[in-house]
Amino acid sequence: MPKAFRFEDDMKSSSITTAALVWARQGAKIIALHGINENGACTCGKRQCSSPGKHPIADLFPKGQHSATSSVTKIRRAFKAHPDANLGVILPQGLVALDVDGPEGAKTFEALDLKQTLAVQTGRGMHHYFRASEALPKKKTPLDGIDIKDAESGYIVVPPSNHHSGKSYRWRGNKRPIGKLPSSFVGSLERKGRRTASFQNEGTFKAGGRNNELTKIAGSLRYRGLGDTALATVLQAVNSAVCNPPLGADEVDRIADSVGKYDTGSDEAFGWLGDVEESEPQFLAYPYIIKGAITVLDGNMGQGKSTFTCAIAAAATTGKPPPFTDEIEQGSVLFMSAEDDPSRVLKPRLMKAGADVSKVRYQDEPFTLDERGLALVRQELTSNTPALVIIDPIIAFMQEGSNGNNATETMHFMIQLDQLARDFDAAILIVRHLRKSRADHAMHQGIGSISISARVRSGLILAPHPDNPKKRAIVHAKSNYSKAGPAIVFEMESDGPRSHPKIVWHECDPDMTADDLLAPPEAERGRPPKARDTATAWLESVLRRGPTKKKVLDGMAATNGITLATLRRAGDTLGVIKSKDGKESVWALP
Repeated sequence: MPKAFRFEDDMKSSSITTAALVWARQGAKIIALHGINENGACTCGKRQCSSPGKHPIADLFPKGQHSATSSVTKIRRAFKAHPDANLGVILPQGLVALDVDGPEGAKTFEALDLKQTLAVQTGRGMHHYFRASEALPKKKTPLDGIDIKDAESGYIVVPPSNHHSGKSYRWRGNKRPIGKLPSSFVGSLERKGRRTASFQNEGTFKAGGRNNELTKIAGSLRYRGLGDTALATVLQAVNSAVCNPPLGADEVDRIADSVGKYDTGSDEAFGWLGDVEESEPQFLAYPYIIKGAITVLDGNMGQGKSTFTCAIAAAATTGKPPPFTDEIEQGSVLFMSAEDDPSRVLKPRLMKAGADVSKVRYQDEPFTLDERGLALVRQELTSNTPALVIIDPIIAFMQEGSNGNNATETMHFMIQLDQLARDFDAAILIVRHLRKSRADHAMHQGIGSISISARVRSGLILAPHPDNPKKRAIVHAKSNYSKAGPAIVFEMESDGPRSHPKIVWHECDPDMTADDLLAPPEAERGRPPKARDTATAWLESVLRRGPTKKKVLDGMAATNGITLATLRRAGDTLGVIKSKDGKESVWALP
């Protein structure tokens, strides 16, 4: 349960950094906004800025409210770089602000007859802060001249920010207790039911495709300029008439609300490059792991990939950088692992690495990143805005039925994943197994289509150190946003056969290349073909969920473009245990 908000004296500080850190301590998320210069103009430099002093600074907050942070490191960095910035906050849970604008808003607020409460004087009106013991409706009845802000409705500008009118945002009545919004007022915000239209073509969309079809319809109507309310009304009518059975009203409203955030028409799909604010690439761990983009870590099974990702996660949760980078952004971490049990493997391994496990979220329900899975991840990123997302292994999360070797299908999947990284300014680290056959390029050595390597902005390859097999090395094989870093060198030490290993870092090697790391011993000959590598990785990811009947595996393999002969060879490679359930064969990992 979130802690109750309380006013702190440091919120009145003239230091923008001090005020921001207090808000973050109270559960808010922070955004640095462009400020107002001495001429009363927005510091963004646009002569006709439509939102002076109120829009995010792009170089550290490229996705606006989705880039908002509670990280002390990022907050200090932002306002050190932009000392004249204004301060925007996404309110903590349970706190609501009524943004009263101008005489019209003041008249509406007076008619509400609410108790006096903590308030901020703005350039044109007031922000009145209230506690709310119940959630406000997502779609609220509009109030003339009043905008209602809560944890789900964007950011609000707070003191000591400056208004383009020349006034400053100032606290008023800070000795007053924060008033509580009456339940009757919250209830009055609920929009009433909508009328529905009638259709002759009933029962067109069946279960399993309803959500997708309604989203397509909504997108088409939104493109044509349909507003939020009209969009929701039409979708409810279509849902009632042609979905069999209809989706719940809340689910339809969610679709309408999501699509309603899209820009309308082709004019919004393009822009002038001159209007774009330049921004520098940001890194979670320079130069290896990039924010707002995907990084891939390739390596063979059992070579330490998961141990390394846990070490990086531990560093992110504590803000203590490993020796191969000068700093690491502190924040929470989301683990999506198809291979590691959270209680027996993931948590013990993270604790061994020194992680603050209270800042680690994990995937509790198995799912693939199909339409539903991507929506679940988007909701998670919206709620918790992690600094780092780890997906291990990526092939296990591709939509069931998709072909990991098909460039078109894989590129579509990677574009959607990359969009999540961009929208939330998160560093996404995906893990991939290496194929055994030699590829023409180091970044093509990972299993699956080369579309994966093409879409990532940074590529890391982990393998035994060529001069000392007890050590591991990670070469920076692809680096789009910076000069490639030197090879990371470490070894794994364990206290016993049942103890999880701990990483011991060694000095980086600037001379090691991917060819050095991947060169096979001269005596090795004969490598399995690409299809068997892919099938082996796929089969392992399926069997890690538990023993599976061979008949079921045959069907799943056919859907994924794997022949029965290749499936048998993959089973031999893994050394699967074959048993009987009645007359049916069952496969399981050894």
